Amino acid sequence: MKRLASVLAVGGLTLGLALGGSPSALADPDNSQPGTPPAGKAANEIYATVGADAFAELTNNLANVYNAQSPAPARVLASYDAINPVTGAVSENITTKPGCSVARPNGANRGISAILLDQKSTVDPNEFCIDWVRASRARGTAAAEAKLTFFAQSRDAVSYATIGNAYAPTTPLTTAQLKDIFECTTTDWSEVGGQPGAIHVYLPPDTAATLTFFLQAIGTDLNAVKAGCGTGPSRLPTVYDGQQNNGESLKGDPQGILPYAVTKWAAQVNEPQGIQDLRGGVRIGTVNTDTAPTTTTTFGGQTYEVLNPAFTTGDSAAFGRLFFNAVRNTAPDALKDIFKAGGFLCQRADALLIPYGNTPLGDDTSQSQYCGKAN
Repeated sequence: MKRLASVLAVGGLTLGLALGGSPSALADPDNSQPGTPPAGKAANEIYATVGADAFAELTNNLANVYNAQSPAPARVLASYDAINPVTGAVSENITTKPGCSVARPNGANRGISAILLDQKSTVDPNEFCIDWVRASRARGTAAAEAKLTFFAQSRDAVSYATIGNAYAPTTPLTTAQLKDIFECTTTDWSEVGGQPGAIHVYLPPDTAATLTFFLQAIGTDLNAVKAGCGTGPSRLPTVYDGQQNNGESLKGDPQGILPYAVTKWAAQVNEPQGIQDLRGGVRIGTVNTDTAPTTTTTFGGQTYEVLNPAFTTGDSAAFGRLFFNAVRNTAPDALKDIFKAGGFLCQRADALLIPYGNTPLGDDTSQSQYCGKAN
């Protein structure tokens, strides 16, 4: 594991605490009892988040660092993973705050749907059950999403993952080739420059923004994928289900291909606090050009794998995206202050983001996007 060993002051905290030294939970507020709220806290003492898998562990660590401040904040942050971090169960009911039972959202799309329900605690009707969402996509065009402010956090990209080059080609796949693969019109690796053998398409849950973004980047959508690959009993025998950003979903299948968040893959190389190496032997593929999706950077005396910003420009620009923290427009200033420009997260951006494979946006407000920009 590449842990940050040096202890340097960062905003009154230490990198040892932020990245590897904290004894607090690594997933959900209580890793020993996933899906339960912080012990001893009333509903009005918690800000709760759900949503994207791609940076769930990063947000868990943000919560640990924020909650460890001295003096203690008036409200603690409670971050719930996209799936049960112990059992892997999907869509189970969790208690985000006392009086709040919600189905655990698996992905940003479902998380945004959940916050828009405006569900409130049964023991404190003044308290929303979900206060913000980890969003791996920008605000959509649906009218309801105008109720939310999306604070830019960091840069990411989505590519595809395969296991080595036993079947997949060593050369980049093109956008058009990926579209045909995921619409099941190209079904053999030899058709795209690889070795003869059926292409096994692995699809994350429909609720995963990582999937919907990737499909958009290659010029298709879920409807076209389902029309080409089939659904239910009619689904082609070369299409399989897989959890997003988990290379072990391929079960070592050398003929498989799976969409993958580049920063999550990089974080699984680094293995900071809360991150397990779930790559399962997969590598991230190049698109259109030989530009590598990841690169390395040095921070605090350690070398980390991170998103290569060059992969989000040029011929692979369509595969670049931003991560956001989405709150209600009417959210308390204390919550917005965590994510806004110059706020708690942005002041500590390098320490909180780099070990998790994220490329910080910086604080130059003359740029089109910067840390904490309200979108």
